[in-house]
Amino acid sequence: MSDIAFEESSEYYENFDYFTDQKYVKVLVENKKDVRLWSNAFPTLDNLAFDFATAIDMSNHLNILPAEGCKQLDKIGHYNLGKYLIICKDSDYNFIVFLMNKALNPNLGEYKKSEYIFETLVHSVENIEYFKEYVQNYLAKKVYIHTSLMSQKAPWLNRFYIEFSKILYKPLLQAIFHDFIFNSKNRNPKYNLKSLYTILQDIKKIKINNLSCFNENFFTCNEWRSLEQKLKSFESNISKLFTTYNANNDFNLIIDYLSSHGVNESNCYMFFRGHDLESLLNDILTTYFSKLYDSYINAECDKLSGQQKIDKRKELFKSKGQFDIKNEQRNLGIVDHFNETLKSIHSMYTP
Repeated sequence: MSDIAFEESSEYYENFDYFTDQKYVKVLVENKKDVRLWSNAFPTLDNLAFDFATAIDMSNHLNILPAEGCKQLDKIGHYNLGKYLIICKDSDYNFIVFLMNKALNPNLGEYKKSEYIFETLVHSVENIEYFKEYVQNYLAKKVYIHTSLMSQKAPWLNRFYIEFSKILYKPLLQAIFHDFIFNSKNRNPKYNLKSLYTILQDIKKIKINNLSCFNENFFTCNEWRSLEQKLKSFESNISKLFTTYNANNDFNLIIDYLSSHGVNESNCYMFFRGHDLESLLNDILTTYFSKLYDSYINAECDKLSGQQKIDKRKELFKSKGQFDIKNEQRNLGIVDHFNETLKSIHSMYTP
């Protein structure tokens, strides 16, 4: 196993152009799949290339165990990093918990581990991948319309993000407060983040037969109303728990502080656990995409007749594909909170 210090490795990459025609930055990520998002965060430069790897890939060079990448990244001290060796990782709940602690302790300082560690600030890459505007852009391209027309063509999508965020907002922040800030002796497993996720899985019980079910019946169906009631009950009961232990004033202070720092009803889903968010949204968005595209096929084919209609239907059906939001090219600057990370990266590498 190599004994090369991380500073020396940084110098190695800094001087990589001595051996090749290209200077390199080694970018360590938690998982190779994360490259599909983080690669969009770096500028395209003629004299600098960004080479992505995981801690598993680099275990010999970093003198760490070849174990799970995300856990190993946490073991790499900031003093080992440099401009040519950096880390890009999920914030998980760290950033929003920091904001909560900052609300209660204004002298806490700033959220910054190292100038060479870049975090999502939102929970994780999945939250960014399922950012509402990216989903809208994806569907608009699939049905060949401009994104500005999506609210007319697909009104359910915008409303779903609004309604989902609204019912999630207070319970999510309560659950995070409960799990990370609230006195551990007073916690109740009925009100933790795992319990909240279990409730939210009721979304998967909603059965959709056609596109009109989305636009006309989705938010009035029994399953959605049941979900709303369960979340209201969760919110009420956890509020009673906080009252019992005189924690509601702290929680209300946190709510106000988070709002002043851009965490609100419209974007709180960005701070929910990324894998859980993906699990909740992917199936329903896949179904919605399928119904929306089928409607598009019908509208296009209704303009034709005879063999032309048959051929067109076959052509469009072959082009349908699967809902695949993850491989989209994205303008990351529009994502709430992540744009700060983006600015930091470009500030470091753009002349």
